[in-house]
Amino acid sequence: MVEEGLELTDFTLTSGVHACGLLGDYRVFRQVHGLAVKFGFGFGSNACVEVAVLDMYTRWGRMVDAEKMFLRWELEEFSSVAWTSMICGYARDGKPEEAFSLFHIGRSGGKLTMDEVVAATMLGLCGTVGHLDMGKEIHCHVAKCGLGSNLEVGNCGSVDDAMRVFNDMSCTDVVTWNTLISGNLMHRQGDRALEIWVEMQEEGIKPDQVTFVLIISAYRQTDSNLVDDCRSLFNSMRSVYQIQPTSERYASFITVSGHWGFLQDALETINKMLFKPCVLVWRTLLDGCRLHKTAMIEKWATQNILSLEPKDPSTWDRSEMVRESVREKGFCKHPVQSWIISQKKTHAFYPRDRSHPEEKGIYIGLEILILECLKVGYEPDMSFVRHEVEEHHKKTFLFRHSAKLAATYGILMTKPGKPVRIVKNILLCGDCHEFLKYASIVTERDIFL
Repeated sequence: MVEEGLELTDFTLTSGVHACGLLGDYRVFRQVHGLAVKFGFGFGSNACVEVAVLDMYTRWGRMVDAEKMFLRWELEEFSSVAWTSMICGYARDGKPEEAFSLFHIGRSGGKLTMDEVVAATMLGLCGTVGHLDMGKEIHCHVAKCGLGSNLEVGNCGSVDDAMRVFNDMSCTDVVTWNTLISGNLMHRQGDRALEIWVEMQEEGIKPDQVTFVLIISAYRQTDSNLVDDCRSLFNSMRSVYQIQPTSERYASFITVSGHWGFLQDALETINKMLFKPCVLVWRTLLDGCRLHKTAMIEKWATQNILSLEPKDPSTWDRSEMVRESVREKGFCKHPVQSWIISQKKTHAFYPRDRSHPEEKGIYIGLEILILECLKVGYEPDMSFVRHEVEEHHKKTFLFRHSAKLAATYGILMTKPGKPVRIVKNILLCGDCHEFLKYASIVTERDIFL
């Protein structure tokens, strides 16, 4: 259209912006944004185009660019869509404090409309960082606006509150049951999750794909080995419920088998898959092998991963090439973070983080905690440190994982005996899991993950 000299409208440019998002091409998106400015659809000229551009910046994780656009507008001119885009962007970018702050400003100024998107984002964010009080507050807003009930409060650290909300609901469906099961799993209450699964069946609620992933995961968190029951459930997906197994469901089942040490059974399951196993499946098996030190199967899993992903960043001599490719495409890798709520404020920690105001006390406390854990049986597992780290630096890297820093801060800042709730944006490594188990023993308090 540009080459033919045809007129560009706001509809054309808005569609072009969304097309860039679907294609996943950040560089072309920047060019479309440039065209919008060039043809008079820039700052202050067309709200539809500007909001579309702002929303796309947030979806790409380019929050600095999004903030520049957002702050240039006069406060009274902000549309509710722009507020929503910024809040969702902060949530996706791992910045809960900014999202909470903007939510309060928007609501208090009457500029932010509470709709399903805002409610789901805020409730999900509360669940992510374990902010129970904020979760309850958002739930009240949801109820007042007549948007229906949402059980994300169960992910914030209070399954009892979630049960009360659930019991008050006039109608429940598979989504609400799934959310209740998920809330119990977040607090490692696998046995209770299985009880809810039984109740769900008794109520005649038909499970969906998500239900099976959750219930299979619950077998990993039970107090006893129920691998046979888990296998029966897995097999019933197809034969009873006509739900086809996917890579994710196979991986969930292999996680359970690996957790309980049934690595040979897990390998046999992979060999019998209805389709070629992907990297996710092999990585799941590899995690189980590392947990139980099964060298032969670990070697086999590693070979399959390398054959499927020869350019995987773990192939050290090619990692820079992969990173450069990622940068060129505009993708942003979110850093590893752990969060903890203290005095109604969210505290975020990165690995080897030195930015916290209480940094000195945290590191001293962590050293003491490590020594106490070593006394009662904690054994650091260096296999969870990246291979390219020099040997004499491995302990430093291992002991400075973000979850360890967050847990230490929580222990220091809460009263003795009070539980500590930590949230991490990726799966907790095996060493951190062991460390926190011993930290719970030596401090005589519950540590929730």
